[in-house]
Amino acid sequence: MLNIEKLKKIKSNFPVLVGRNVIPKSICKTLIKEISNSKSFDDMIMGGRSRINKGSKNFNNYIKKSKTSEKLFKVFNGKSFYKKIESIFKKNFKDGSWANSNIPKIFNQKKFTIKKKLNSSELQKILGNNYSNPKVNLDIDFSVSKGGYRLRPHRDDITRLYNFLIYLTDIPKKNGGSLTIYKKKAKKNLRKSFRRFPKISELEIVKEFTPKQGTAVFFQSTPNSYHGVKRFIEKNCSKRFFIYGSYALNKPVIWKFNNIPYYPHIIQNKKKMLTSFHDANYLTIPTTN
Repeated sequence: MLNIEKLKKIKSNFPVLVGRNVIPKSICKTLIKEISNSKSFDDMIMGGRSRINKGSKNFNNYIKKSKTSEKLFKVFNGKSFYKKIESIFKKNFKDGSWANSNIPKIFNQKKFTIKKKLNSSELQKILGNNYSNPKVNLDIDFSVSKGGYRLRPHRDDITRLYNFLIYLTDIPKKNGGSLTIYKKKAKKNLRKSFRRFPKISELEIVKEFTPKQGTAVFFQSTPNSYHGVKRFIEKNCSKRFFIYGSYALNKPVIWKFNNIPYYPHIIQNKKKMLTSFHDANYLTIPTTN
């Protein structure tokens, strides 16, 4: 069902692997049909992305009614597949400088990142201050986006280790909707900080991935893994159907670059937001939150 044997690394400033025909087109079409048949979605974000999120009652109902989605979910939601992804990254990036300081020993199939709105103090309380002995889990959503969907350059949640995107539809390049990865313009041997939401003027494009049916992109969620989605124009083409997910810890990841640790700092904010909208920067000094 999932062919990840031929994932290839691309030239980037953080680890990225890409594979064509990771999911056969026939299965992609079935997944599109199942998502289209869903009578309800958990939320709509980023100007037009409707999601069915792991952990919701809606997700459980969707999986029960959608046999192909259920089979795919069971593959991703297993320790063996997670370890396989981990081994592929280690094999392809033997000289990679980024490393997770606290290796998880337990894979929790039932755990997921909560999708309710919290202020920064509530988020910090949930994450805690002890980042050792973490557990890892799958987060995943089945999504469809309409015209207007876009995603500004950012780095994902501070609990994530690996992210993945699977395109279920072909989208012409002129219609946008491409996953785009970035790097900082200025070159430095050592950066003391990585902002979660850098200014677009600070970045330059490394690679754009035009949506191609069955193509998958896996990347390590390092402090500098800046990515976004170009504005999708829904004109003379299908909607943008895709699957997005990650392997995440139940605690923030302490990353090391050439043995120098980077600690997450959650920016104080009284506004209640989803964790994906909270600002959390990586610094070379321990957190004081």
